[in-house]
Amino acid sequence: MSDPAVCCFLTKTLCAQGGRLGLPQLREHIGLSAQQLEETLSAAGPQRFLVLRDGGEAGVLAMSAVRLCVRRECKGCERLHLCKLHLMGRCHLGPRSCKYSHDIISAENKKVLKTHELFGLNENELRVLLLQNDPFLLPDVCLLYNRRDGACSLQSNCNKLHICRHFLQGECTFFPCKKSHNLLDTHALRVLENGGIDRNIASNIQTIYHHKYVELNKELKKGRIHNYKPRENVFKKPAVIRVKELRTSLQTVGSTLPVPPSEGKYLGPSSNVPGQSEHQLPTGAGGRDKGPSSNVPGQSEHQLPTGAGGRDKGPSSNVPGQSEHQLPTGAGGRDKDKKDDSSAKASKDNEDDECDEICVFYVWKYCKHKNKCRFVHYHLPYRWQVHNGITWKDLSMMEEIEKAYCDPKISSIADKNIDFQTMTCSSSSLRRLSTPSSVTKPTFALTTQWIWYWKNDQGQWIEYGQQGEGNGANSPSSDILENLYLAAPGGTVPFQAGLHHYELSFKEMIQTNKSFKTRRQVRRRPKFVSFEDVQKTKKGQRDSSIPNQACPVHWDQSALPDFGYKAVEISNTTSEYNKIKQLFLQTMRSYEVLRIRRIQNPSLWKVFQWQKEQMKRENGGKEVNEKLLFHGTKASFVEAICIHNFDWRICGSNGTNYGKGSYFARDASYSHAYCQAVVKPNIMFVARVLVGNYVKGNTAYVRPPTKSADGLRFYDSCVDDESNPSIFVVFEKYQIYPEYLIEYREEEKKCIIC
Repeated sequence: MSDPAVCCFLTKTLCAQGGRLGLPQLREHIGLSAQQLEETLSAAGPQRFLVLRDGGEAGVLAMSAVRLCVRRECKGCERLHLCKLHLMGRCHLGPRSCKYSHDIISAENKKVLKTHELFGLNENELRVLLLQNDPFLLPDVCLLYNRRDGACSLQSNCNKLHICRHFLQGECTFFPCKKSHNLLDTHALRVLENGGIDRNIASNIQTIYHHKYVELNKELKKGRIHNYKPRENVFKKPAVIRVKELRTSLQTVGSTLPVPPSEGKYLGPSSNVPGQSEHQLPTGAGGRDKGPSSNVPGQSEHQLPTGAGGRDKGPSSNVPGQSEHQLPTGAGGRDKDKKDDSSAKASKDNEDDECDEICVFYVWKYCKHKNKCRFVHYHLPYRWQVHNGITWKDLSMMEEIEKAYCDPKISSIADKNIDFQTMTCSSSSLRRLSTPSSVTKPTFALTTQWIWYWKNDQGQWIEYGQQGEGNGANSPSSDILENLYLAAPGGTVPFQAGLHHYELSFKEMIQTNKSFKTRRQVRRRPKFVSFEDVQKTKKGQRDSSIPNQACPVHWDQSALPDFGYKAVEISNTTSEYNKIKQLFLQTMRSYEVLRIRRIQNPSLWKVFQWQKEQMKRENGGKEVNEKLLFHGTKASFVEAICIHNFDWRICGSNGTNYGKGSYFARDASYSHAYCQAVVKPNIMFVARVLVGNYVKGNTAYVRPPTKSADGLRFYDSCVDDESNPSIFVVFEKYQIYPEYLIEYREEEKKCIIC
């Protein structure tokens, strides 16, 4: 029998280090011998510590049966009673206003933690443990994707997880399964990160759930689980019965299936009930899911258990510790007989059915991963398919269909019964597979260049950035809009062209003139590439159609990723390092700087520069007021900020005294109070912020107030004191660039003997 105190210390140590450690590292932290540690882990069992030995260094993950209570009203149970949004760092009501507890050491919660031998954990450590083990904290699964046909019309734009819901419940008995079990693909990671779950935690979750899946199927094959009854397909049952059963199932332990709309009425892809707050809507961990949802009126996010997911890559779900393109091989290793070869082929066929991205390496020349590649192999950078009720089948006249689709004037092909607006062929679902967007991989050939158009009064489709209304003033280019769209597919972008101010809604694909309220249709269509063009590109020089928007000259040119960011450590002998260090030490003299890293994210930099030009035009050509400011946040949000930028809806807001936005400080000492490091050293951002023209803020502001009589011109930011501002609130994330990360610690106090 394992010692509860030792097990609790092990769990606390693992969670303080992100939920997972290698065995050697764990031994260093706890001071046990190798034999003592092995005996302790073995005695506790995999329900407490999951030990993975897959050829390399053994790793240990923290496991637990502790869960959050999912009921809206509870008179007492064996689960933790905590605010889900508070645990994710996104409850803005505060402990006094929120109806759910923010206190992990309340009497009833202490009792639950003691029962699970988890006494002594702090809030950050408990959050890591729950994220790895409790599906309630994961974003919603997409119910449309989980139907038999697996057809979600939004595909990669869906902000719910495209993951097998049975996999997340530990009940999937299909081996291999046609639905995705991969929480680490691009779409899944985006959804998870929007929900406040970083890549490292996602990797741990993937490992744990995949282990449960493999173990369940091993036991089933051995016949050790008798009378096992997997979850029934509730979608086959009458709607009213289905809803009653699902509501009842909410009371059961481990239920993670979101409830469909009330009384069997399907409300469509966006059935959010107006007038309900973030605490009322079951929007997953992020609380900002505005996409396809099946919310039930009157039920809260805290009440409903939620699932998880990402873009389906079929059976080739990536497992931590395996290469990106490697198929999971179960417990038995790699069997090279003919049966497994045919199984691999079947897996690849299933993967092609579900994956929606074409392998850019295969189109270009050659993919070294061959059948193990998790992307679709096809000879063109696009592929049109129709669903026949069982699987996806290629359409004939592929190039002809693509050419029509690339023309923004064409919305359908009558003789083929194809409708591009509804993406249907007759009554069947239609889809277009493609290579990645060219703005995400600007150095690659045969990516997909998306062009953005708006429709003028004469019915002509005009490309953005080419011609404006009336006086021909330029609007943002297609490249800029594509970057903004990929960052927030359901967002709205304000911009100025000449004297006019507009808003472009990506969700509605509508451009609105803010002054005259004129609404114009918008379309996003690819640039046409024929089979002949593909052959010419493969034979000749690669030609990127994206203009090279230069990054700062002092950036490390060898660390410019096609997508995402690189953190480049700055030498402490440079003027750049000393400038940031001195700025920090002005109010942090009892601390020492350990290192400073520059965040190099070309996509965010381009958008920041575009926003700067927009503000400069609005300012009559005058330079925009730009400052280097500090921002403290939880360590779990650092990765998401470096990739997607600051967004108070995701990363939380450090107060709301001056408005609901992202807060930045002139003084590092102020931001230090918000640096909630899971482990030392502390980490603080230095951001480049376009503060522009500012005004004193107000707690009710969700954007800066107007500064013109016509109500069309707004201040750029809000402050605490107009005459001597020390706190700046920014509501538009494109005005911010997360430029540096400072790692620091308190100086050791030296004992002086007189």
